[in-house]
Amino acid sequence: MGDTDISSNSTLNVSELFYSLQGEGTRTGEASLFVRLQGCSAKHACFQSKVYCDTEFESGGIMNLSDIGKFASLHKALWIVWTGGEPTDQLTPEIIKYFKDLGYKQSVECSGIKQPPEMDWVVLSPKIAEHIILKKWELRNEFHCDELRWVRHSGQSIPNTKIKAKEYFISPHFDGFNSNENNVRHCINLCMENPTWKLSVQQHKSWKIR
Repeated sequence: MGDTDISSNSTLNVSELFYSLQGEGTRTGEASLFVRLQGCSAKHACFQSKVYCDTEFESGGIMNLSDIGKFASLHKALWIVWTGGEPTDQLTPEIIKYFKDLGYKQSVECSGIKQPPEMDWVVLSPKIAEHIILKKWELRNEFHCDELRWVRHSGQSIPNTKIKAKEYFISPHFDGFNSNENNVRHCINLCMENPTWKLSVQQHKSWKIR
């Protein structure tokens, strides 16, 4: 084994593991295996900004990488999506390599608190001040991330961002699984007034899937 190899018995703290369709952003509609990791070092920032997490932190448990791989093999997904919580609290280059060697493409949905290991698609939904992200994140080629996704409530303006992304999305804040029509209409108007940004609605919630 090389210096960067990792044991299949290595573990992650997992909130839930499921096979579904990507419900938002560039890859909407693609079948993916979702690994929702437990815990988040950025949750205080979400509470302050009134953006609440999809993850509940009471259930879940420890899983071996081999167990995650076995679950993945039961399905036909080409992609693994690492989400949370804050997945960068646990992910390492060795873990990403383990699943890359199994043949999976990988995406991560993160808050910006830490730049994730190199992978196929990086979604950044900032939960901390942008100037802190810019200090921490190095350019991946000419971009910081592949997809920048900002959540917006009614009345909030378009982000004045310096983060470089391939795709820019505005996502209206939902009330749990229910669409907030004021937020949706506001985000539609933001995108119409700022056409470099696209609308991303959490369609998996209207589809009534995870």
